[in-house]
Amino acid sequence: ARWRANLLAVDIDRPAVWQRIAGIVREGNATLSAPLRAGALASIDHAGADLLTDTPAIAQWLLAQERALDLASLAYLDGERHLRVSLAMDLIVQTVSDARPGCSLAYLATPTDVFAVPPEAVAMAQQRLQERDLLSRGLQKGLHLATGDRFFQPQYEQLVNGYGLSDCLVIEQGPNYALAKRLQQWRALEARARGLRVSLNVAPSTTTASVVKNPALAAGFAGADRFGIEVFEPDTTNALMAALWVHDLRAAESKANPAQALAHPFELFMDQACHGGLWRSPYLARSALPFAAALGWVRQRF
Repeated sequence: ARWRANLLAVDIDRPAVWQRIAGIVREGNATLSAPLRAGALASIDHAGADLLTDTPAIAQWLLAQERALDLASLAYLDGERHLRVSLAMDLIVQTVSDARPGCSLAYLATPTDVFAVPPEAVAMAQQRLQERDLLSRGLQKGLHLATGDRFFQPQYEQLVNGYGLSDCLVIEQGPNYALAKRLQQWRALEARARGLRVSLNVAPSTTTASVVKNPALAAGFAGADRFGIEVFEPDTTNALMAALWVHDLRAAESKANPAQALAHPFELFMDQACHGGLWRSPYLARSALPFAAALGWVRQRF
């Protein structure tokens, strides 16, 4: 909004939501267009549409703009609804981009997922594993053996076709979340292969309301720095990811540009990834998370 964008916003039809959105636009330097409820007066209090139930109507509203659009799929819902809203956004994106050549797609990936990573990230993680002090090495090895290799597992054992494989899935986020993020990666690869510009940047772990309301994740974030993981404030992540999106739209050298050759399609996700240290951690994330959570729990109370 501060960068004079022409915004077409889709969010649920609740006046409080749209008053907040309108306030952001007023403080910035943007224009805002929004869908209105059928038969309603042209007022911000009557704006909104439901991605889950108004999917075809939203696609038609966007097509009525009669120009190519930069389509960002950013909605989040809890539980199985996140998968459903991701499918709804995917249908809208496919419909609009098929009918309007020149559209671009944008997504925010989560670092708590599985990614191919560059060899230098693997080398750093393995170096950190070797450079642990004697006390940490002894304690972690004891826990590793006593729990049947459950805790403090090395993140990388070997390279696969020249890349590492970073498995940072957090079980507490559930299978619906994982599948929804995989759907977005698939659409990004498919669209770029068709010649569309696609911005899919890995956003850092962030203390958003949807995350910190889960006590286990909130505690894990509070103790993550002990394991070299940086957790960002929402305002910082918002500014950073907005800047990367604009870069992907404007810079010819960006990996988002389909004219740029990639050694492997997964390099689209490696480029500009802001993983907060997860890719360079010596440990498989979920094998260290319980100890980060325990430390965070203590910090939160004392």
